[in-house]
Amino acid sequence: MAPLGNERLRERAVLLETLSVEAPDPGLGGSRLLRTREVALLFQVSERAVTDWARRGRLPSVRTPGGHRRYPAAAVRELLTEVGLG
Repeated sequence: MAPLGNERLRERAVLLETLSVEAPDPGLGGSRLLRTREVALLFQVSERAVTDWARRGRLPSVRTPGGHRRYPAAAVRELLTEVGLG
């Protein structure tokens, strides 16, 4: 894991706080959707790693009409807890 700069640390802290106060939603229905960049920041990995997780089924995702992946906040929160980062 590469060290994060101050701005990225603040951004990560805000994302973690947002995830912790949102009501959990186990389905894709009402959950906030996170961008690949946001998920990568939360896990402190590359965007490519997040995309690979989605392709392999480790993290569910939906596609936008433009083909970009979005990740349900509830699933991200669950995985963060599972790996001890949440």
